[in-house]
Amino acid sequence: MIIKDLTVLNAEKPIGTGKKPYFSWKIESEKKNTFQKSYCLQVSDHNGNIVMDTGVVESDKNAYIAYDGKALESRSEYSVKVHVKDSNNDEADAETFFETGLLKHEDWSAQWIISPIKRKKNKPGFRKQFSSTLFRKEVRIEPSFKKARLYATAHGAYELYVNGVRPDERSFAPEHTVYEKYLCYQTYDVTDLLKSGKNVIGFHVGDGYYFCLNTKPNMKTDNQHAVLFQLELEYENNKILTIGSDKTVLTNEGPVVSSDLFAGEAYDANKEIVSWCTSDCELNGWLNCKEKKHGYDNLVAQNSDKVLPVRIFDVKEVIYNDKGECILDFGQNLAGRIRYKDSLRKGDVIRFEHCEVLNKNREYYNNVLQAGGVGGGCDQTDEYVSDGHEKTYEPHFTYHGFRYVKISINGKAPEKIETERFKAVALSSEKKNTGTFECSDELLNRLYSNIRWSQYSNMLSIPTDCPQREKAGWTGDMLVYSKTAMLNEDCTLMFSRWLENMSLEQDRYGVIPMVVPENGNYPMMGKIMTLTAGGKGKGTSSGWGDASVIVPYSMYEVTDNTEVLKKQYFTMRRWCDFIIDRAKNYKPKKCNTPEQYEKYLWDTGYHYGEWLIPSQSKNGIDMKNLKAIMAESSCYTAPIFGWNSVNTFAKIAEILNREDENNALYANDVIKYQAIADKMKDAIQNVIISKDGSMPSELMGAYVLPVYFDLIPDEIKDAFNKKLVDIIEKNGRIMDTGFLTTPYLLDALCKIGRGDLAYALLYQKKAPSWLSEVLQGGTTIWENCFGYDEDGNPGNLSFNHYAFGSVADWIFRNIVGIIPSSAGYRTFKIKPDLECGLKSATRTFETINGTIEVKWKINDQKYILDVRVPCNTSAEIILPSGKTKKIGNGEYHYEEQISL
Repeated sequence: MIIKDLTVLNAEKPIGTGKKPYFSWKIESEKKNTFQKSYCLQVSDHNGNIVMDTGVVESDKNAYIAYDGKALESRSEYSVKVHVKDSNNDEADAETFFETGLLKHEDWSAQWIISPIKRKKNKPGFRKQFSSTLFRKEVRIEPSFKKARLYATAHGAYELYVNGVRPDERSFAPEHTVYEKYLCYQTYDVTDLLKSGKNVIGFHVGDGYYFCLNTKPNMKTDNQHAVLFQLELEYENNKILTIGSDKTVLTNEGPVVSSDLFAGEAYDANKEIVSWCTSDCELNGWLNCKEKKHGYDNLVAQNSDKVLPVRIFDVKEVIYNDKGECILDFGQNLAGRIRYKDSLRKGDVIRFEHCEVLNKNREYYNNVLQAGGVGGGCDQTDEYVSDGHEKTYEPHFTYHGFRYVKISINGKAPEKIETERFKAVALSSEKKNTGTFECSDELLNRLYSNIRWSQYSNMLSIPTDCPQREKAGWTGDMLVYSKTAMLNEDCTLMFSRWLENMSLEQDRYGVIPMVVPENGNYPMMGKIMTLTAGGKGKGTSSGWGDASVIVPYSMYEVTDNTEVLKKQYFTMRRWCDFIIDRAKNYKPKKCNTPEQYEKYLWDTGYHYGEWLIPSQSKNGIDMKNLKAIMAESSCYTAPIFGWNSVNTFAKIAEILNREDENNALYANDVIKYQAIADKMKDAIQNVIISKDGSMPSELMGAYVLPVYFDLIPDEIKDAFNKKLVDIIEKNGRIMDTGFLTTPYLLDALCKIGRGDLAYALLYQKKAPSWLSEVLQGGTTIWENCFGYDEDGNPGNLSFNHYAFGSVADWIFRNIVGIIPSSAGYRTFKIKPDLECGLKSATRTFETINGTIEVKWKINDQKYILDVRVPCNTSAEIILPSGKTKKIGNGEYHYEEQISL
């Protein structure tokens, strides 16, 4: 037996960690049925002193073991050692280390600095912002240093250079957060970039999220780019030299003459300052910075998940249309930017206009610009002014959602394009891939690829709704997609940071806003929503604020992460208290519901309802009928999702109570919130669901949710189930569910024994459906399945929106048959559905214990199944004959004759 993948905060040997790391590992053994029997985890400081010792813990728990020792010291290296004994009495050890960042405010001696050059306020739209800022500091370094760390952050987005070299390829540091309360700083190992003698540290700073009108912080800010950095060198004699930002730092305007996350970037190569971040730079025109008292109270260490290039695309096709446009097709809708190798004359201007789709005449069509965007100015345009020297340009402080790029040079389409000079760079936050899927149906394979590409595109600093129009952390989108996301990639660090910011955005009433971070225009929009609905606090909605409970719970289900449940516990609790208060103290006008039920129904306030039900949003969002559409579906989504949050929270309290039986809070909350949830369920069954098995709305989703959540009284189940089937059949076996009900649609049908109908919807090729998007050439998941009108022109919607991609979770459990029966897949079933109509399917999934792999195929009525099970888990194999096999770790092969 050996120990593999000993990690700290899901990373190998991280530096710059915060105060409370956690530890995980996996075991591998050639012996079957191997389980972890016990572990002993020790953490020691750089002097070898043990600061945490769990002792021998009799447990199979091997992930998210929280640090629980002496207070960690700043900028210190700690060794981690774990000793494991397994069920065969084999033993193994593993070691790693981590290094803390600056854990206290007092650790910062550097000063915030700004340029003395005044910048005016930005306006929405391309070229309506102001230039980037360069900061440089020369430092003299004595020889013989053995380690160098640089801690940095900014107001704006920054690129770090050390002697003209970037330590990594990250973009948009310091990331998108609730800046007034939570500003990330980054830690860099710059040991190999420094030298004895003169060195230069440089920062190129643009507007980023901090100054963008659509994402600006919800606080008063000046309009000055600011940086804070601290270089610390450790010498052989343990002497520490600290060099920080101060008024001796020099500053100048940068070559990015205008930048905005939505409008785009204008870059003038003629304004580049040669060797600006090396000791060879001529310092004419540089000014000394001013110090600014921005403070350190909101600084938080960022742990990994930096935004990086994930793939580079070549031009697939050059399109010249009748309109005289030259358009590059990169073959994939993505979030990113263009990379261009310049070959122009001095002063020539090349313009890049990005879009996701073309119209029916293959002409440029900015569907985002047509829709307007939340804050306006979604031009998605970049410009580069050449200085006549061949060099490679890639925008610094913006990104776009696109597949196509219209090219013009000096206002005209070029007659000829050297395609090798153009690349599309796809960006996403750095995450470990955890899943794969492939089957015998190429349309399903493309659907899965589309789901993955929407995930890459919208997991960028925060989980966003779309990479072009809003780039916002809409909570409802994440509620429905979080589990699928975790089944594709390890999003733990990103989701954890986003949830921490959610806690900071929660108001005194317990309200979770609809968007996190709640910045730009969203606070005012939310306030108006709440006031119009007669409420107090921030703008929210059922199904959106409920993400505060459902996202942590989904993370727990997939990875057995109880740490996130503990960390978010009181945020979840306050949200549930808000729901309970709204149900008890706010009644609809002309309410005739008996008080015994009414006080447990969340049936007031502003709600989005299902959101984007296909039949009611065929041409995009129907603003004229929006209020009526929302009301018709929120009459069931609000009480059901309100109940689900309270019921799930009671489960979470029970989970944590099992882990910590001495905590009376958890035990009391189990009783309190489960009792309330049961009464809410009773109210739904007696008020929302009629005695004849009908709902207050005849929408498809109205019948999906009660089935999925087991809310239907036994005596009307048959009538209710028949109603759901009748609605689907009447609709031509085409789905008609919105954001909040589509994730549960196919499961609901399987629950009532109509798996055949579930597959009919999955394989449906008429719009609206998953495969209709594939057949229309989609390479990502769309916001609305009706992407094009009858004439073949695209609508005003996002063509990169992952919510409907949550169907992947169902595919994994049914077509491949990997069905978890406990958190983290410690126990699971393998039962592929051979009625799915496929000839083969394969999936791998990296659990907290290792890789599960399932491969099945049918050859000449012979069923062949190959399975891989990791250590510390057990699986139940269910074969077509009904035979079951209970197995532990190892690789297994099964064959059976079948008749289909």
